[in-house]
Amino acid sequence: MRARHLATAAVLALTTALPAAAPAPAQPSATAPPPAGRSAPARPAGHTEVPVEGGSARFATPPALLAALKAHGVVIANVDAQGTVTPHHDSGGISLGIKGGAVTNSGGKVGGELRFADSGIALINRRTNKVVKVTGFTVDLGQGALRARLDRGPKMTVGTFTRPGIAASIDTDAARLRMDTGITVTAAAAAKLNAALGTTGFTGGGPLLHVRVDAALDPSVDLATALNLGHRPAPSDTGRRSAGASGSGGEPSER
Repeated sequence: MRARHLATAAVLALTTALPAAAPAPAQPSATAPPPAGRSAPARPAGHTEVPVEGGSARFATPPALLAALKAHGVVIANVDAQGTVTPHHDSGGISLGIKGGAVTNSGGKVGGELRFADSGIALINRRTNKVVKVTGFTVDLGQGALRARLDRGPKMTVGTFTRPGIAASIDTDAARLRMDTGITVTAAAAAKLNAALGTTGFTGGGPLLHVRVDAALDPSVDLATALNLGHRPAPSDTGRRSAGASGSGGEPSER
């Protein structure tokens, strides 16, 4: 009898212990991805697109090209956003407003895009009465390309330029992008312009325009961080460096 009671007690004890030995529910992994809806981590410094809020650019025809065009009877005029050509002029230049875009740091060079007002330049051959309107300018800063429409055709690359360094082009105090560069005409654009005007004034790889850009950037952005421009020492830092360099026991210069 006593053996039967002992066996019953052992079975009850084993049955009670089994739930406690069951594995615990799996806990969320520490490396699991964040739940849906959680914002992604911020991009590293220097990879931010800084909005362009306005500004202007001056496009001027180099004197050598202007003289060659005149020799072929071609003059330059302005054309407004409605396509109306203004009276002829010989300055060879036009100012265009910047209506949008963005600037980035692309490998230490200026990247992004500038979009200009819908007006542009009209090329007029007085001998043949042929006219070509060049409008819809955009500057692809990352590719070093000037794009535009010839008459109302699709936008094409009409010229290329050497991309300037980002640090030398950004004025962080004034929140401005400033560029001053020459643009050379592409072979495809030179062929189209010559055919449309009935002339041979354009040569692929030759000068097309000289542009001076003054673009206003979003002043609320920390440009030095967003464009990874590096540390620019404050005047107090510069003073401490000078004192350390002149003294025999001064602190070592900062790196």
